[in-house]
Amino acid sequence: MATAQGHHTDVVPMPKWSRWVGFARVALAILVLGFTAAACSIWGVFPAFGIALFTSCATLLIFGYYIIALSHKPALYNRWVVLGLEVFGVFFWLVSFALLANWTSRFNGFNRWYGNGDSYGFWNAPYSPEDVGFSKRAPRFRPKKGGHSNRHVGVALAGTATGLGGLEFFLYSVTLLVFGLALHKQRTELRAATTADRTARPVEPAAEPEAEVVEQKPVIAAETV
Repeated sequence: MATAQGHHTDVVPMPKWSRWVGFARVALAILVLGFTAAACSIWGVFPAFGIALFTSCATLLIFGYYIIALSHKPALYNRWVVLGLEVFGVFFWLVSFALLANWTSRFNGFNRWYGNGDSYGFWNAPYSPEDVGFSKRAPRFRPKKGGHSNRHVGVALAGTATGLGGLEFFLYSVTLLVFGLALHKQRTELRAATTADRTARPVEPAAEPEAEVVEQKPVIAAETV
């Protein structure tokens, strides 16, 4: 997250190291985006891949908003919007990390293919495939010399994206915590300053009412003859 530059009175001050955390979040989002897209090209579309791709793209857009609002158009900055975006990042990176971790753990240990006819896939059941009439068959994607099939490469790519997503979740959690504390401190100081200004303002004495001047007409005494 970029640091505040003082362009707007509502900008929440952040420590200088938060700028580098922001750059690190962008770099991690790009890496997760690349690794997830590569795994998706091998394995096809899965919900875990879709959420991770969406969250990575959203992170890049959030960083773009911070740069524009803090450096070019301060009128776009809103501290409550920033707080909402940080909460959004924490939530969706947690979901992305959890889904990718679940997908990776599910497919990482499967190295046997079973099926009949043209069907193929990994076996994941509490009973053996022979119990239902399936037999072992060679993988459709054969491993290269000394290596693994591209399906195993896809699992490795997803696993890498999982680790990077977990780190991204940690960085978002840190910035959310720091930003929340800074926002609370800013609001407390602003409230105290407003109260002090009202207390220090001198009270003007009430103006005394002007005395009414009663015009008395001269009384002419009548002469007695």
